[in-house]
Amino acid sequence: MLFDTDVLSMLSKIGRLDLLRRTFPEVVFSITFEVYTELLDAREAGYDFIDDILEQGFKVLHLDSDLMEMYERKRAELKDLHAGEVTSILLCKRSGMAFVTNDRRAKRYCEENGVEWLDIVDLFRLCYRKQVVAKQELEQVIDAIEAKDRTRILRRGEIFA
Repeated sequence: MLFDTDVLSMLSKIGRLDLLRRTFPEVVFSITFEVYTELLDAREAGYDFIDDILEQGFKVLHLDSDLMEMYERKRAELKDLHAGEVTSILLCKRSGMAFVTNDRRAKRYCEENGVEWLDIVDLFRLCYRKQVVAKQELEQVIDAIEAKDRTRILRRGEIFA
C-alpha cells in the first residue's frame, strides 16, 4: 500500500496513525521518495506531527530508470498533480499496489489508468468493518480531523453504512 502525504498528515495531526497498522496488520506501508521529501520539507517548516509519520518505518520507494522516463513524459501532461502523486501512481500501476490519497485529481488519474485507490473514507470504512474501533470512537476521530485539519469528511455516512 503506497501513501500520499495528505492521509498520513490527517491521521498524524490527531495522533492516530495507529489506525493504519491496526486495520492492516500484514500490509507493507510505503511512500515514494518524493512523498518522503515532502514530509521532510514540512518538518523543516516546523510541523512537528511529521515526526510521527517518519517514525512509522514506511518503506521508501524510488523510481527505476524506466519509470523515471515515464515520469518525465507524464509530467507535462499532469501539471495539476504533485510529483509525489505522479510517482506513486506510476509505481502502483507497475506493482499492483493500492494508492492511498484524498486528492480528487489523483483518484481520477488512478481510475483512468487502472490503479486501485483508497481515501480516508475507505480507510475508515475498513477500520469500522474490521471492528478496529467502535463507531463512537471513530466518530470522535473524524471530528478531531475536521477540527485539527480544518476540513470536512464528506461521504461520512458511507463509513458506517
